Amino acid sequence: MYLIYRHLLKSAVGPFFFGWFVITFLLMIDVLFRYVDLFVSKGVPFFLATKVLVLSLGYTFALSIPMAVLIAILMSVGQLAADHEITALKACGISLWAVMRPLVLGAALIGAGLAAYNHYVFPHSNHTLANLLFDINHKRPMLEIREHQFTDMNDRLTIYVGKKNDLTGEIEDVQILEKEKPGDLSPRVTIATRGRIVPDHASDSILIELFDGEIHEVPDKDQPDRYQVIRFSQHNLHLTNMEVDFRNSNRQSRGDREMNLTDLKTAAAKEHKNQLRVQGRVIEGAGTFMSWYFKALDPEQRQLIIGSTFAPPPGPQLEAYLERKHRAVRTRIQRLIESTEHQTRLLESYVAHENKYLVEFHKKFAIPFACVVFALLGVPMAVTTSRSGKGVSVSLALAVYLVYYLFLMGGEKIADRGKLDPIIAMWSANALLLGLGIPMFLQAATETRLWNLRAWWPFSRRNMGESPAPLPEPPKAR
Repeated sequence: MYLIYRHLLKSAVGPFFFGWFVITFLLMIDVLFRYVDLFVSKGVPFFLATKVLVLSLGYTFALSIPMAVLIAILMSVGQLAADHEITALKACGISLWAVMRPLVLGAALIGAGLAAYNHYVFPHSNHTLANLLFDINHKRPMLEIREHQFTDMNDRLTIYVGKKNDLTGEIEDVQILEKEKPGDLSPRVTIATRGRIVPDHASDSILIELFDGEIHEVPDKDQPDRYQVIRFSQHNLHLTNMEVDFRNSNRQSRGDREMNLTDLKTAAAKEHKNQLRVQGRVIEGAGTFMSWYFKALDPEQRQLIIGSTFAPPPGPQLEAYLERKHRAVRTRIQRLIESTEHQTRLLESYVAHENKYLVEFHKKFAIPFACVVFALLGVPMAVTTSRSGKGVSVSLALAVYLVYYLFLMGGEKIADRGKLDPIIAMWSANALLLGLGIPMFLQAATETRLWNLRAWWPFSRRNMGESPAPLPEPPKAR
């Protein structure tokens, strides 16, 4: 058995590296086109361009290795089945279970190595890549502002645009978040329907002209119920030191893909604590609002609110006085409503951040486990398609991985928006393929039809306890 196991593993080594190279190249095509255009626009030296490309391989390895396992099993086992070696093994009493055992064990070892890579190597390489791109983008940051994406200009400024014209610099559906310091829980939010970006290369500054918008902020951080809204027809935001020569900034902050398992778990716990704190603020603001609302409805309490002790005598002056008091109460209640809405948006952002960290945490285990799932799914697929050639095997591998990738990326996007639990989002693809792979392998191993409807039909003669009809006797010779 040792010689057979070694033969099976040896036959899968070549296809594994072939699939690894091909899938890595396919995943790097988009990266090559994107960064070649970026480097041409920025004039980045060749050494830095090469360094970015090499560091970009870290993310592609995490996705290409499970795909390479599937290709290796489909090509190696398919070739063995086409050469009738699988049939010869079965004739010698070696079942498909024994054939699968070393392949699944090898896939499990590869998955364990990939999990260790995702914890120790990948976060560090991705952090180095993010720092390098941050330093390059800081040279000309406006090139990185993309439509329908939040772009961090620095640690205190984030900008979002719904539409952008690169030729004229005009932008639409603008949202700008300004923090007093990194980690500020109540940033200043500026919203505008349209605007224009005017770069000044001579002074390394940028002027953002905004039109028809609002500025939302909390003047006093200790009193979140005091909420301020400023509406404007035009507002100018001047950013200095935005276009400088390339230099290493040694950025210490890390994104979700730059964290290991320990950092992700800590960050998710921190976001959960922020949710609890904001929920307390929302409850407090809602209680204050309801208190003022019921006081305004109660005639006795209403007198305390409007302060009728020094009210003028009945007449036009009293009506004007009451109108001013009522307007002040309505304004305060409106501010409470706006403050509660602001805290609700913050709560949604904290939920999204926690889901993002949890998604990345489970992804570091779900993708390595896919190696075992692909091994279990690849063996029956290779046996049943052995006569179709290697091209069909590679096509089947691409189709399976396309389904897996769509489930993985779609689940990640939905979970980031808080619409799906991160565990379900990351493990649903593995569960689906595992649910398909186990019946397929049982059918190939036992050489029976698991989907025989007559065997499962409850009113069949076998299931009703009746014996089948006897065969007719052959005619007797005269």
